[in-house]
This record gives sequence, C-alpha cells and structure tokens, in this order.
Amino acid sequence: MSNHHDWVKRTLADALGEDRGLPDFTIQRLECFRPEDLDELRINERQAVLGAFKRVAHQSRNARGAEKTEDGQRVPPWVDGDIDWGLRAAKSALEAVPAGERSEKANELLAACTCPAATGPNPGIDGGTSAFRDPQPALDRDIGSPEKPLPY
Repeated sequence: MSNHHDWVKRTLADALGEDRGLPDFTIQRLECFRPEDLDELRINERQAVLGAFKRVAHQSRNARGAEKTEDGQRVPPWVDGDIDWGLRAAKSALEAVPAGERSEKANELLAACTCPAATGPNPGIDGGTSAFRDPQPALDRDIGSPEKPLPY
C-alpha cells in the first residue's frame, strides 16, 4: 500500500470514528483528496465538512439495519453508498459557508467536485453547473429521426 492510500484510509477512519478498520473499497471515492485539501481549509470549514460527512454517512449506514454480529453489535457494514452520501453532505456543508467567507481551497474543492448535491432543488441528481444538461433540446427533437438522436 502506498503512503497516500494509508493516509486516505486513516483519515476516513478518523472522520467516521471507526476503529474496527475499513475495507479498501470505502476509500475509492476519496483517493483524489490530498492532505493539503484538509489542511488548507479554514478551521470552521474543516469542522463543518468532517462533521457533516460523519453524521450523514452514519445515518445512511444505520438506516439499513443489520443482523447481530459475533460481538453482539447491530451495526451494518459500510458500503459505497454511505461514503457517497457523506461526500454529498460534505459538499453541502462547504456550500453553506457564504461565498464571501469561503477560503480559496473551499472554492477550489467545490469547483472540482463532481458528486451530486445532497440538498437543493435536485438532491442526488445534479452535480452543480458542470453536470447541468438542458432538457429542452431533447424535447424539441423528433425521437424517430436517426439524423437527430437524443443527446442522452
């Protein structure tokens, strides 16, 4: 394992308060992040991001329920969807910081973020302006025309 892989896994475990270890697949969505991404956020931004991530990822996991484990706990295992919802919440937490008060790093992270929004008019659908696709051109086309296929 690389140092970066170890850093991402350790940081995720710390953020989630997980001491039992995490499967490798849980960090796949997070491998694009670097230590400076957290270090360069303001303290309030970092706390908001990590707090929202932890809260929503736990809500997602706990909503699934689980069978009792060997040690008697009823905690479901982590799945990719839990991490996804945590990232969406972290994005929303950064978006909640007024634009004039956000750090340069927060703006940079939001501009590069491709995960769908957790809140807003289309939760779970839109990924911000870069993911917006105007449906009107598709509605104006003749569906049966091979010269004008639908853009989707």
